[in-house]
Amino acid sequence: MKAALVLATQVFERHPAFDDPEIDLVLFIESDAAFRRRRYHSHKIVLLLAAMRHAADRLARSGTRVERVGLESGLGFLDGLRALVREHGIDALAWMSATDRGIDQRLLRFCTDQGLRTRVYPDALFLTPAPVIDEWFAAAPPSARMEDFYRWQRRRTGILMDGDRPAGRRWNFDADNREPLPRTGIDVPALPVLPHDEITRGAIAEVTERFPDAPGDPQNFWLPVAPDSARAWLGDFVEHRLALFGRYEDAMAEGEPFLFHSVSSALLNIGLLTVEEVVATTLAARDRVPLASLEGYLRQVIGWREYMRGAYRAMPELREANHLGQTRRLEPWWYTGCDIPDDLPVPVRTVLQRVHRWGYAHHIERLMVLGNWFLLQGYDPREAYEWFSTMFVDAYEWVMVPNVQGMSQYADGGRVATKPYISGGAYLQRMGSWWRNDREARGSEFTTAYWEFLEAHEDQLVGNPRLELPLAQMRKRRSG
Repeated sequence: MKAALVLATQVFERHPAFDDPEIDLVLFIESDAAFRRRRYHSHKIVLLLAAMRHAADRLARSGTRVERVGLESGLGFLDGLRALVREHGIDALAWMSATDRGIDQRLLRFCTDQGLRTRVYPDALFLTPAPVIDEWFAAAPPSARMEDFYRWQRRRTGILMDGDRPAGRRWNFDADNREPLPRTGIDVPALPVLPHDEITRGAIAEVTERFPDAPGDPQNFWLPVAPDSARAWLGDFVEHRLALFGRYEDAMAEGEPFLFHSVSSALLNIGLLTVEEVVATTLAARDRVPLASLEGYLRQVIGWREYMRGAYRAMPELREANHLGQTRRLEPWWYTGCDIPDDLPVPVRTVLQRVHRWGYAHHIERLMVLGNWFLLQGYDPREAYEWFSTMFVDAYEWVMVPNVQGMSQYADGGRVATKPYISGGAYLQRMGSWWRNDREARGSEFTTAYWEFLEAHEDQLVGNPRLELPLAQMRKRRSG
């Protein structure tokens, strides 16, 4: 009997195994040990459990034979798989190649030990096939960065291209997409409120019972868990928020956790949405939304996201990198949300509370509030990586390693990003009005920590052309 294993991060509506005429049985494994590897946010556990159970239910109702190892078994991933292989006389196993490093190798070793024939389908979580992106990174010069990759991707796919030229005669509209939210006169649409069906309610109840110490309240779970609701979620973004996404994609606001963002990464990263669906749905609105918003959003999907995956594959050493030699440990309150220090800066406190509530913060809050603070305060980049990996609903190794170790914490010394993403209070105030006035922002802990960071790491940062001006300003302050 030939079986296909569907991983928790690959709950596609059209998984290739479903169209494989040789597959007799489809397997799902809910590994208790995997969910306890870290103290994951409860909403991430609910999302994965409910999405797997909906996928299994859809298949069973379509007439496909499905077998599932439930969380209640207490079995680990391979132990659960071994039990299914023995129970059903499986002699061949197929699965989709996993994005995170090591999973395919574990499965191949398992199949060798069990004497199983194997078939591995290509990873469908991305627009760019793995061999193609590996070839680009292998051929790219050391100076190549995301913008180079993005232009290559646009040419390769023809997305937002007019012949051999970019639409609008510009490759990106990033300079137009940096406006703060107006203080008055703008309405931020709310995210859809999704009703929970019996399967989702069951997952919420089980996570509440089994993972009482997980961050967040499972009863407040808020994300789609099936392809149809994920597509509706995407459609709501395109209809109500995409038009202003570009202009305000870097904006922050104390009372607005989502603003005009799509909040689709958690869905893309487990296959509830495909990149092809996102691109097609977004491009269908081309005549209704500004090109700057269309390009700004697609740059995240076909540029940044794919580049992160390529950097992860090309730079395995990123995982342990610590270019600046930072060693501070994260305090327990980062994980518990309890006893947060009273003197924690307002932006950090606010975004931290959001993360505990939603398992989410948008990209600028991650980079320029949380990541910025971690870096300025000297936290070990591996500590930051573990926290992001634990607390966010869309976090997986393939994206967290290059995004946190490289882009956010500069642990690679500039291979993923060209400079440390740090700032004082002035930038945060301009983009988010976190303090009562500009003077208070300039005198904030962020500003003090910014200048102290530049002074402490001057020898490691000197020579970076993007830091020439702030380093010169730091020396003037020091001698002043």
